[in-house]
Amino acid sequence: MEEIVTLRHIALETPLTLSSGHAQLLIVENPREFYRFAAALDAEISGEEGEFFFLRDEKPVSAEKEGCIIPDVLHFDLNDKKLSNLLMKRLADLCRFGESQYRLSAINTQIGGFFYDLFASLPFSLSFDEVAIENLLKCASVRFERTYETLIEKIICYINAMVELKRCRFFVFVNLKSVLSDEDLSALYHHCNLEKLGLLLLEGGKLRPLLPEEKAVIITEDLCEILENYEEK
Repeated sequence: MEEIVTLRHIALETPLTLSSGHAQLLIVENPREFYRFAAALDAEISGEEGEFFFLRDEKPVSAEKEGCIIPDVLHFDLNDKKLSNLLMKRLADLCRFGESQYRLSAINTQIGGFFYDLFASLPFSLSFDEVAIENLLKCASVRFERTYETLIEKIICYINAMVELKRCRFFVFVNLKSVLSDEDLSALYHHCNLEKLGLLLLEGGKLRPLLPEEKAVIITEDLCEILENYEEK
C-alpha cells in the first residue's frame, strides 16, 4: 500500500489518508458541513485557497497539480477545453519523433503532390504551407469518445486520460456511491490500486455497508466523528 497524499482539515480530528490500497470515504450527514467540505475541495484542486491541507511526508503537496475533482459524475466531459488542449499537445509531441515524424513528412509530400495537380488547371500561381500536425488533428476532429456503454467505463477512461496527460495522482468524487453499484466500485478500486492512485469519495450519507476496500470518516448530523473500517489502535 502506497500513501499518495494526506488531507487535514481543522474540522476533522482524523486525517484523510489517500493510499493505493483502499478508498477513503468522507461521509458528511450534515448538509451545511457537506457543502463546506465539497466547496473547499473544489477550490483547492482548482488552484484557489481552501480549508484543506494536502501533505506528503508532512510536506505540502499541490492539489491543483496532482489532484482532480469530479463534482458531478453524471455530467463531466472528457472533451472539456483543458483536457482537449492537453491531448492535442501530447499527440503533437508524439509526432515530432521517430516513425510518426517520417510518416507525417510522407503525408505532406502526398498533399503537396495533390495540390500541385489541383492547381495546374488554374491560370494563376498559388502557394501553400505544409500541414502542421496540430492542424491535421483539428481537421480530423480528433477527440475523446463521447459515448460509453457504462458509467464506470467512462470514469476509468477519464482517470487514465488525467493520469497520462496531467500526471494526476489522486481523484476526488462527490456522491459517487449513489450512481455506481458495489461491483463497479470494486472495479474502480482495483484499477486505482494497480495504477497506484489515491481515491477520496465525499458522500452526503451512508447508503449501504462499506466494502472491504473502503474506510470511512463519518461526520454525523450533530458533527460527531465516527470511524469505520479503521484498524483499532
